[in-house]
Amino acid sequence: MAEAKGAELVFVVDVSSFTKAGFVGTTEYEGRKVDLEFDDGVDGVFLSPEMASRLGVRKGSSVLVTVENDANLVSRAAVAGVGKALRLSDARVYYAVGREGGAVIRVTKG
Repeated sequence: MAEAKGAELVFVVDVSSFTKAGFVGTTEYEGRKVDLEFDDGVDGVFLSPEMASRLGVRKGSSVLVTVENDANLVSRAAVAGVGKALRLSDARVYYAVGREGGAVIRVTKG
């Protein structure tokens, strides 16, 4: 898997709807609107194949999730899956984004 040095995924997320397990944030990736699901679990990060390839990660890899808002934080998580769903299952990230109604999120290989 090729990795671009310093590769990162950047999402500008606005909370758009709520689910039984958490909420959905709307963002864009490569010019396309995508939904990013959030929950307060401990499952980790679920990425699309293109996103995983860009970072040079696969299931089980470690990533850093940085939430940039009034409560800037960094959380280390494992890539829990690579497929169609885009999801962040991390309590710290969930509460930081939910509290503000959105944030800039950066995901890097960690």
